[in-house]
Amino acid sequence: MTSQTDAVGGKYDQFAQAGTTEALGGNIHAGYWDSGAEHVPMAAATDRLTDLVAERLALRPGDRVLDVGCGNGFPAMRIAETHDVHVTGITVSQQEVDRATELAAGSERVAFRLADAASLPDDLGTFDAVFAIESLLHLSDQAAALARLRRFVRPGGRLVVADLCQREPFTGAGEAVLAGMVRTLEIAGINSEQEHRAGLEKAGWDLVELLDIGENVRPSYAQAAEAFRRIADTAPPFAAADIITAAELMAAFGENPSSGYVLITAQRP
Repeated sequence: MTSQTDAVGGKYDQFAQAGTTEALGGNIHAGYWDSGAEHVPMAAATDRLTDLVAERLALRPGDRVLDVGCGNGFPAMRIAETHDVHVTGITVSQQEVDRATELAAGSERVAFRLADAASLPDDLGTFDAVFAIESLLHLSDQAAALARLRRFVRPGGRLVVADLCQREPFTGAGEAVLAGMVRTLEIAGINSEQEHRAGLEKAGWDLVELLDIGENVRPSYAQAAEAFRRIADTAPPFAAADIITAAELMAAFGENPSSGYVLITAQRP
């Protein structure tokens, strides 16, 4: 694995040990709130985002699905059980592999392994669909990773990506917030919509749909920041400072109008 991969894996190991997964209600990705439903808890909103991803995968019972950046396994388990499919989850965090495997104990529908999306192992096999929730932003060459993912998906199979985006370039104080997010969360970069489109085209995927759901996702940042602040006092010393810093950066990022969030559906020709 590359040094960037090690850094990303180490960061997620650190946050997992500090209890951020539990603080966010199980999932470790953004939530989706329908208009007027801001009262919905974070855990329900993150499940809602998972469901939106799954709906766009066009799954059939028995399909094989690849979860790129599977986190603690909650999305993989939810999709496998709801749609009667088999999900293989990969992550660069050993802590996440261990937690996901424990969560899936006894299930024949899901499996998790330590693997890097930038250099996927050839023994993964072929999949009917693949999804990536907030994982591609950790890769320095997203187009190359998307091209490699394409090799593992059958013709006609779908890719769904849920990820942060820049509606407009961050300026002024926003530049420092963006730089802080990149540094603290081991992000390689946050694409614009145009960069997301260009990466898919370069990788050989046919774009089906690209939605900016940033306003539906925006409550996530304030709620996540609040959750991070709550656990900072009891977090291990090695993690507390990073957790507090991450909380303040996420809050500021969510308040910036340039912060968007894309839900992308693509298909292998």
